[in-house]
Amino acid sequence: MIAGRVSSLTPVKEPAYDILIEDADGRHLWLESSHDLEVARRRLPALAAEYPGTRLILWNHKTRTILAQTDGY
Repeated sequence: MIAGRVSSLTPVKEPAYDILIEDADGRHLWLESSHDLEVARRRLPALAAEYPGTRLILWNHKTRTILAQTDGY
């Protein structure tokens, strides 16, 4: 409460989608996140061009599934 008023905070919405790098040992390392699936899908090939030969994974937090991945390792 601030000066007699109840403050209402808007909960922060966590991004639903992560783009991960899979390293040579199979570990998934976070690269970036997005709230929007289409934005994340467009970023995947752009990032793959920056990391040639590396597998990138589009991960859904809610369903805990891989939605897309690039070729690599």
